[in-house]
Amino acid sequence: MEHDFLTFLQHRLDQQSTVPLYLQLKQGIEEAITQKQLTHGCVLPSERRLSQSLGVSRVTVVKALDLLLKQGLVVKHHGKGTQINLPVQYNLSGGGFSAQAAGSGKVSNRWLIRQLDSVPDSLAPELELSAGDTMAVIKRVRLVDDIPVSLETMFIPEAFLPRPDLLDGSLYAHWLAQGIEPDVQEYALSICHPTAEEAKLLSIPPTASLMKIILRSRDKLGRVLEYGTAICRSDFYHFHFTVKA
Repeated sequence: MEHDFLTFLQHRLDQQSTVPLYLQLKQGIEEAITQKQLTHGCVLPSERRLSQSLGVSRVTVVKALDLLLKQGLVVKHHGKGTQINLPVQYNLSGGGFSAQAAGSGKVSNRWLIRQLDSVPDSLAPELELSAGDTMAVIKRVRLVDDIPVSLETMFIPEAFLPRPDLLDGSLYAHWLAQGIEPDVQEYALSICHPTAEEAKLLSIPPTASLMKIILRSRDKLGRVLEYGTAICRSDFYHFHFTVKA
């Protein structure tokens, strides 16, 4: 893969061009990002490797990477080198995951659970239902460009998702088609470490730090639409808020 990337860059460098080589190199890396040859977390070849393979000076490589660093397209980590930095930009007040993450790449799901179940005593207050009522349970790994980025477990009153087995993509898009619209979303955020199962599902080491989000959504009538958790890889998300003071 590194060989293909270096060949890609070589074809985009023109020693006879009036455009400085460092700008050509920067633009070549940006093009590789646009074409999905480079995705979030990819480690670039070392400065020395780039210099030798492309036949350019070390100064040229450093200047190109510095420009990408200032743009936020790469980050440098001690011991890891220069990494592509394209986290999912997630506005917690801006709607569902599928719509927001689509700008970062191809969004898909690995479904673990899609079924109806009885509301246990522990969830009855959160859903504002009675224990024994029926709810939908959905659990899925969310992926961007086939990379697992979060693990979501949601509990939904049956009235708002009577056939969870038919849910294929975005829950919010499904609701929109049914005339169901979340109006208020309540969040609680904390940092946690994954269990052994969570680490395996997200393809991360057990020592990784995760952002845990507890979410409850209500419609305009104040009815609870969903309650549950999303455990998100902190290296793939950039969370922000929009609030009205």
